[in-house]
Amino acid sequence: MKSIVQYHFSNEKYGKTLLIDIVPISEINKYIEKEPTHRLTFYDMTFITNGNENVFINQTELHVGSGDVICSIPGEIWSWPKQTAMQGYVLLFEEEFLFSFFNDKQFLNKFKYLKHGRTSPLIRLNKKLFKNVVAYLEQINNEIQLGVSSSEHILRALVYLILALLERGEIIPVKTINTFTKEEQANRHIQAFVKLLDEHYLQSHDVQFYADKLFITVNYLNRMTKEYLGSTSKSFILNRVIQEAKNLLNYTSLSVAEISNQLKFETPNYFVRLFRKYVGMTPNQYRNK
Repeated sequence: MKSIVQYHFSNEKYGKTLLIDIVPISEINKYIEKEPTHRLTFYDMTFITNGNENVFINQTELHVGSGDVICSIPGEIWSWPKQTAMQGYVLLFEEEFLFSFFNDKQFLNKFKYLKHGRTSPLIRLNKKLFKNVVAYLEQINNEIQLGVSSSEHILRALVYLILALLERGEIIPVKTINTFTKEEQANRHIQAFVKLLDEHYLQSHDVQFYADKLFITVNYLNRMTKEYLGSTSKSFILNRVIQEAKNLLNYTSLSVAEISNQLKFETPNYFVRLFRKYVGMTPNQYRNK
């Protein structure tokens, strides 16, 4: 069996780096027809305005129709009908889009439909609530279409409003296929790895630490992260740590040395070198930009 195709977020569509997008389902049809089973490395929230079909996420069958919202977290495997007739909107965003503003590494995990270990990725909204959410989606689209003039503050505010409104929706119980494929097993390990990282990244940057917690080898963890998340385990861990460094630089007056110490780097010089490698500038340059 060939590997499952993995789609990454395209962040340069609108003339500047933007970690959010919204597209009609009809626009992603060309990708679905080519690869109906695929994996995403970003958040995907699909709002169905018309039609009804069966869609699978991680071997979980979803019977979806108008007024439903499918909520997918990074690394999950989608399987669509090869020619979907459903209509609606797809809201896409990278984790960092919200992390860079809401100084809380557990922010997205607080929503019942996005948290690790959730009972279902499917939400059903009543007609009035769905109509209100679609209106906000259209506002997001209008703002994004402004290109370089678009405001990330307005976009974040609208996304947060939608996420909060979805909490009022009904979580729909789903039927899970009991057969465990190797892909499903690996995906469960990845979700457990991401959850462990959320809990321990301030204490350990060591891949072996996380592999031991998961009772798997470092090599196996690396293979999974490369396939599911598009990077090595070490890079994924350090990306999370660097994101926390950005938060501390933006929202505290801690010195670079203090941030280095808080994030458990061996020396401030090593922290500065690594930060420059991942961000393209030094911590002080980032703070003063």
